Amino acid sequence: MNVTAKRRIFAALLAIFTVAFISPILLNVNANGYTLQVTSVVLRDESGNVITSVSRGKFVFAEVTITNTQTYAYASQPFLLIARLTYGSPPTLEGLGAFKGSLAGGQSMTAAPGFQIPANGPTGTYTVTILVFSDWPSAGGYPIAAVVTTTIQVTS
Repeated sequence: MNVTAKRRIFAALLAIFTVAFISPILLNVNANGYTLQVTSVVLRDESGNVITSVSRGKFVFAEVTITNTQTYAYASQPFLLIARLTYGSPPTLEGLGAFKGSLAGGQSMTAAPGFQIPANGPTGTYTVTILVFSDWPSAGGYPIAAVVTTTIQVTS
């Protein structure tokens, strides 16, 4: 077999591998633009009760369920989940909670990063923003899920 024939066979095998194994992963990742999907956000108090309002000085836990949309179990995706609490316009950062983990393709998990409502903060409507990155942005991390927001009322 000459060199040209060997190259053609190699190119054909590489093309088959790419179509059979790599393309489905790439198509799945780009189907919605992100690798992970936030499927649920529930705000809870220190006792685990679902809440829509909370007093100043109390802790809030953002219970977030995330799914890896990749179909291959070996397609593991490390992630950083950030729950950011802001108030006002322009928004002022009032609290921050984070959780780092990894999900295999097709798996879901729930994490509950928490933050404390400032004891001397204003009362009113606060925004909880859920961000999911591949790592901390300062370490080169980039968004891997759509941003999700919800609100909570803070009372005195």
